[in-house]
Amino acid sequence: MGTFDLTLGPLLLGLSLNLYLHGVVSYQYMSYATMKFNDPIWLQVLVALLFVLDTSQTYVEVYGVWYFAVENYTNPSVLSDIIWITPFCVVATAVSTLIVQAFLIRRLCLLTRQVWLCAPLLMAAVAASLCAIATTPRAWIIGDLSKFSVLIPLNTAWLCLEAGVDIIVTVTLSRVLWKSKTGLARTDTVINRCVKAAIQSGLFSSVFAVLHFLAFIFWSENYLYAIFHWPLGRIYSNSLIYTLVARKDLAKIADGKVDSRSNTFPISSLRFKRETATDPKLINSGVKASLDRNIVFPISQDTASSH
Repeated sequence: MGTFDLTLGPLLLGLSLNLYLHGVVSYQYMSYATMKFNDPIWLQVLVALLFVLDTSQTYVEVYGVWYFAVENYTNPSVLSDIIWITPFCVVATAVSTLIVQAFLIRRLCLLTRQVWLCAPLLMAAVAASLCAIATTPRAWIIGDLSKFSVLIPLNTAWLCLEAGVDIIVTVTLSRVLWKSKTGLARTDTVINRCVKAAIQSGLFSSVFAVLHFLAFIFWSENYLYAIFHWPLGRIYSNSLIYTLVARKDLAKIADGKVDSRSNTFPISSLRFKRETATDPKLINSGVKASLDRNIVFPISQDTASSH
């Protein structure tokens, strides 16, 4: 094994993956900005804040690799030093994660009306972010990568809570949507795709959080965890922005303008005008059906489609 395989190597891999995901999510941001959605100001502010966090963290990570690999090319011992880049990335990731999880929990609450479930989930999401932020002053004080093992308890709480919230939200949302099937072909097709999209999104973020946790637990004295930590915020941002952008395509599917067997689009943020005809079976689960349009969708007060 080479001298820098577990230090500079993971940083380069983490940066490469983050740059790719930042490119993907930047396209989603541009799509959101050019589409005419009647979204409330607070949602637009959240999207702008996520964009700032994603972009600033990406630039900081690029500088971090430059600092270690170029500025200190002849001083490899600097790789064991904890500089301001590490605390910054932790805080940026924690804030991005909290924004996305809080948004999805709010969606789940609007869909299920189960405050008893959503309130503890929100508290767990807040606790996870606080644990992450709490690691930054301690890491700064320690100042040495070889002593990072003292942060394992806080990192364990942070990442376990984070992954737990993702899994519970995904399972609950999938279960509610699955039980909302009506037997109508187009409706059930959309529900199946919504369930698939929810599982893929929640699974992806949960897997990265777990891998980050395992890498830090077993290899806390090197930068292996950066492979999963650096792009984690972009994974969360993409799951939210893609959901918002996909409303236009879902509206076309609902209107029958697009083959329902085409690309998969998440439906968790789609809102249509309220109809008088409803299916009592769906009302009980917090989902309303427009029977004349053969489409099922969660009702939300915070977004509206552009058509």
